[in-house]
Amino acid sequence: MKSIYGKLIIGFLVSILFSFSIAGYFSLRKNANELGLLAVEELKNSTELIEDFIQLIDRDDLDKILQGYASTSEVSFYIESNGQKKTYGNIKGEHLSHEETDVLRENIGQSIILQDSSIRIYAKSFEVKNQNYIVYVQKDMSKREMIFLDSALIAVFCMLVAGSITFLVIADIIVKPISRLTKATNELSKGNYRVRVNYTGKDEIARLNRSFNQMAQQLAKQDETRQQFISDVSHEFQTPLTAIQGFATILKNEKLTDEQRQKYADIILFHSKRLSTLSKNMLQLTLLEGEDVKLEISEFSLIEQLNRVIETQDNFALSKNIEIEFEIPKNDIRIEADESRLEQVWINLINNAIKYTQDNGVVMVHVKKTSKEVEVSIEDTGVGMSKEAISHIFERFYRQDKSRSVEGNGLGLSIVKRIVDLHKGRIDVISREEGGSRFTVYLPQNKSFHISERLIKKENHG
Repeated sequence: MKSIYGKLIIGFLVSILFSFSIAGYFSLRKNANELGLLAVEELKNSTELIEDFIQLIDRDDLDKILQGYASTSEVSFYIESNGQKKTYGNIKGEHLSHEETDVLRENIGQSIILQDSSIRIYAKSFEVKNQNYIVYVQKDMSKREMIFLDSALIAVFCMLVAGSITFLVIADIIVKPISRLTKATNELSKGNYRVRVNYTGKDEIARLNRSFNQMAQQLAKQDETRQQFISDVSHEFQTPLTAIQGFATILKNEKLTDEQRQKYADIILFHSKRLSTLSKNMLQLTLLEGEDVKLEISEFSLIEQLNRVIETQDNFALSKNIEIEFEIPKNDIRIEADESRLEQVWINLINNAIKYTQDNGVVMVHVKKTSKEVEVSIEDTGVGMSKEAISHIFERFYRQDKSRSVEGNGLGLSIVKRIVDLHKGRIDVISREEGGSRFTVYLPQNKSFHISERLIKKENHG
């Protein structure tokens, strides 16, 4: 049974049959017990009435009255006296045994209650006018039991039919959204990321559909990002490759002067380095975005690291007559992080600050430690960014400078953001056009994070 309809129906029928079997069993037993008690009470009353007849009615009329009582009531009985037995009505089953009869004879006023299948029996001995009598009264309960059983079966049938119809309606309500979701999933697997499922409500299916729509939306966004990535990569590679091919062709001209050859060779070298840097950055970003990326956590001095990075950027800053101001705190700040990857963050941020600052500008580096985190701010007096640019700067290949007059490939800040995220930190940007920018990195001082990362490192190294 592959269909969910079939499984639901089979499950419904099995649960209904099981439930009614249990309920029917206990109901029949309870009904049988109650009918038995009621029958015994009726038989007692009948026995007392027969005793009254014997005591109050003349013998000449007694037989006629007892015959009439037997024919109009639901009981049958016989009366035994002085070894003689007179039967009234249709006695079913066996009479009292000799042992039971002897017990009643010897114990006047004694009574016996018996049950033979669906027949209830009540026997009693009594004395009237110095004469002993034994009255045996029985009542057949099979008709009453059958009436209850028929009523129960009719009720079960009606409930089964009504329940099945109701269940099929409810199952249809449940299965239809799942069927639509299945169709949408098939469309999604074919690459149709625009497919959506419309289902309102607050139940589990509604939440499942909302999750599906969010997944489809995210996949559509990722597909768009992938296509844009391919386009950007093609463009980034095509530009330097075109330049290299063009100038390499020019270098074949034997009439070029040595000065021209040197100039064109330098241009080819510049673009080849650009391609190399782009390839390395793309590989690095791909590795950082992998699910199994691990940080090599160690304890080191953040101040020493920043000093080292600033020294590597000094020549670049001097070429533009830019001063790098580093406000060194009084106390050393030691942190636990991936030293090599964090160094990439400071190199990219300081290099960007120098790159987008005009000649004779200033780049400022500030460090601050709080009880929960370490803040590193890198601020410049450069060209700044628009609000639109700030919302996209961490996207791959995004560059505010569309003319590409500033060297770069738009991957540096994506790498920075990913490394900061891996450290469970965050990065904020404040900027205004022609007013400079400030990037602030916040790194948590969370010991549990560092301990877990150290354990990962130990496992990786055996």
